[in-house]
Amino acid sequence: MATVGNVLWFLLLQGPLWALVSLIFAGIFAITIIGLPIARACLEFAKLAFAPFGKAVVRDTELLGDKNVSGASKVISTILNIIWFPFGLVTAISYFLLGVSFCVTLIGIPFGIVYFRMGKFIFLPIGKRVVSKKQAFAAAAANEMEKRMADNASKQAPETQPDAATSSVTNSN
Repeated sequence: MATVGNVLWFLLLQGPLWALVSLIFAGIFAITIIGLPIARACLEFAKLAFAPFGKAVVRDTELLGDKNVSGASKVISTILNIIWFPFGLVTAISYFLLGVSFCVTLIGIPFGIVYFRMGKFIFLPIGKRVVSKKQAFAAAAANEMEKRMADNASKQAPETQPDAATSSVTNSN
């Protein structure tokens, strides 16, 4: 089903045009070192604009795990998202309006959902990645397993270490 949606998107809804515009912006932002994170976000958006069906947008911390993303990367992403905010807000509103206009018809609902996803991505794009839905699900499952294992380890840790009151009683006997 994703293939059919991507073919229709490619032929009818100017997906390649939007991807090309995003690639041009990525090239412009890549000229400066400061613009490299924004260039990466533009490249990720180009992936989404070219073939949006079967893709998911996830944050780096969700994909790689919170422990595997450095604090400096998180701070830089936050600062650049604040700088990006005015442009992202206007662009996101336009994508949301396109999504609403496509959702008016029954046939346009899948394309409207894609526009909503694109608006959500472009609102604050720094630190996000476009991956397949399978990869996003696998990352979410791995993060949940890691979280549960950490919770279980923290619950079991006090039971394995005897407290001072019990150890003094057993030593006196």
